[in-house]
Amino acid sequence: MNQQTIPNVTLFSLLARNWGRPAPIRQLCFNGDDTALAICSADGAVALARLGDNEPPESRITIDNGQTTISPRQGNPSPLISTRIQEGDGLSAYRGDSFLVSTASGELLHLARSGEIESKVLSDRTPIDAFAHNPATDLTAVVVRRRLRLQSGEPPPSRDVELGDLAPRLVSISDDGALIALSGRDRLSVRRTADASKPLCEISLSSKPQSLKWSPDGRWLGIGQQTGGLCLLDVDGGESIAFSEFPGPIRSIDWSPTVNTVIASGAYRIAGWSMGTTLAKALATGRAGFVMVETVAAHPVKTLVAAGYANGRIAIAGIGSPDELTIRDSGGAVTALRWSASGRYLAAGDALGNAAIITFPNEIFK
Repeated sequence: MNQQTIPNVTLFSLLARNWGRPAPIRQLCFNGDDTALAICSADGAVALARLGDNEPPESRITIDNGQTTISPRQGNPSPLISTRIQEGDGLSAYRGDSFLVSTASGELLHLARSGEIESKVLSDRTPIDAFAHNPATDLTAVVVRRRLRLQSGEPPPSRDVELGDLAPRLVSISDDGALIALSGRDRLSVRRTADASKPLCEISLSSKPQSLKWSPDGRWLGIGQQTGGLCLLDVDGGESIAFSEFPGPIRSIDWSPTVNTVIASGAYRIAGWSMGTTLAKALATGRAGFVMVETVAAHPVKTLVAAGYANGRIAIAGIGSPDELTIRDSGGAVTALRWSASGRYLAAGDALGNAAIITFPNEIFK
């Protein structure tokens, strides 16, 4: 990775478009065609940012006698697109270039890239506990009052499944749409989407779950917990692996699609394990320090991972390598990181209400 900039200017100021929001950033989500980013803040407001940039890094790069420099941005980024949603609670990419937004009052809204609300996918008087959408199968899973609703197609036929004493707060659908994971406070249930009435397998959790993420091949499910560390469930065999020695809650988990590796926050360095057929091998990634990693995001096409820290630092590291590229040195605690599908854009949000899109020129990574 190369870092060649003019003196006294940070990579963040050169590569990022930054917008201030009135509340901490809760969640970020790119749409399916990498043309817009949805931003949900802690006050419930939802706004959209266009990915198209009037001053992309490539237009500001010059090469003189073999020395590469990038000039600062001359103007301000295009303003965010405001929406009428003021009680947003969760985000997901939806059909085409649109989004799904859940609200505190129990609605699931189809939000267009323009910021207009296209329709209500679900309207319920009770707040939605959790939801997920799988674009490959156009399947939407919604949990309301210990009831799972699965719907797909247009108009969407739905199937309702009673969950008994399981009260999920997190839900995740495998990439192929075949399996769904439902996590309550102390129990995780995995079910087939074709017949979700009975569990395929269930395990107990040692503490409240914070994050849930499927591996790309659908074999492994990662569960980050408040105090119980990281649990990896082998869905094929029904066995689980526990890594309990995490000093902080694991609010973020991701899997690298280029190598069979799981990455987690909650430690003083980027925690990662390479998954073999029967064993998980620890990978030393990035540098160890004294500040907690709050969120992680694996690059979609390169063997890289982005990490956000409690002191506002944002860094990119090679998975299994100590090398790091610092993008931002300090700021509000990083609350969200997301890569676009192409890997050209990294979205970041922090506890001070800053939402940013960092655009990477091809020259920055070897």
